[in-house]
Amino acid sequence: MQSQWTLDSAPPAARAARRASLAAVLDAARAAWQALLARHARRQAALALGDLDDHMLRDVGAPGWLLRETQILREIEQNRLSHWLRS
Repeated sequence: MQSQWTLDSAPPAARAARRASLAAVLDAARAAWQALLARHARRQAALALGDLDDHMLRDVGAPGWLLRETQILREIEQNRLSHWLRS
């Protein structure tokens, strides 16, 4: 004889849909986390190589995104210093 009291009263199709929904949410969270780690790694690489000028970066074969990122960081630092010197 089967008991009428169960812990999960949802039908099997609803449980499968819930599992699929949860799996989709977890996949999206995992993808967002991986994107965050990739952005962090790119930022760390740009900061580590920020002291090198464009010619040296090209000589070692740095990718274009790294050249642009280091140039942006240099410009930000230059603007920050010039603003500090003006005031």
